Amino acid sequence: MIEENLSKLGFSPSEIKIYLHLLKNGSSWANKISSETKINRTNVYEALDRLISKGIASSITKNKVKWYESKSPDSITSIINEKGEELNHLRSQLAKDIAGLRKMQSEKNPLEATIFTGKKGLRMLFDEILDIGKPISLIAAELKFRNFFGPYFELWHKMRIERGIKQRTIFAKKFKTLEKRRLLQYKFVDDKYTNPTTTIIYGDNCLFIQWDTEPIAIKISSRNIAKSHLNYFNMLWNS
Repeated sequence: MIEENLSKLGFSPSEIKIYLHLLKNGSSWANKISSETKINRTNVYEALDRLISKGIASSITKNKVKWYESKSPDSITSIINEKGEELNHLRSQLAKDIAGLRKMQSEKNPLEATIFTGKKGLRMLFDEILDIGKPISLIAAELKFRNFFGPYFELWHKMRIERGIKQRTIFAKKFKTLEKRRLLQYKFVDDKYTNPTTTIIYGDNCLFIQWDTEPIAIKISSRNIAKSHLNYFNMLWNS
């Protein structure tokens, strides 16, 4: 509908009504336009001035009375083209602003904590680890990942290898017979350090997974927290 489309271009209701009135009825003066459109005369003058500034109406004076007329509907195309240029310029400027906002956000290092539960929630997290594609540092809680997920465990490692994601995992010594995998290194610590919680560090994120019948995971997104846990991991790794 023409009224709706003109509104999307930034025309006010009174501008739309007056412009369409001029198109249909030809040139006229303000008092007559006000009478025929039922728009207050002051508002008519204001709307006419805006239509002229938009370039789709014009005025002439006849016998000391100002007459108004609409320009060709093709003039609307000029407005559309102008809006397009403005949007392209705005898009370019916003791209720079967004880059600056991202930098500001990373400098402030926001903290975000989210809880995931159940098999579906954990599957989302392990998919995310692959999507982020950063090296993985993992302090394992026995063989919980494999036992809980079954076939997905093998599929996950297959996708990790295909994406070239390196992984380091720390296990208790009793698991020294684990099979070798590409892009995966193991280190082993004394069995007394075994605990039911798995810690995974990837990018600026930490996961803490409590493996129960209905497992629960806490994901913390924070560069500083991830860095501190990675330092602890490296200390165990290098000990």
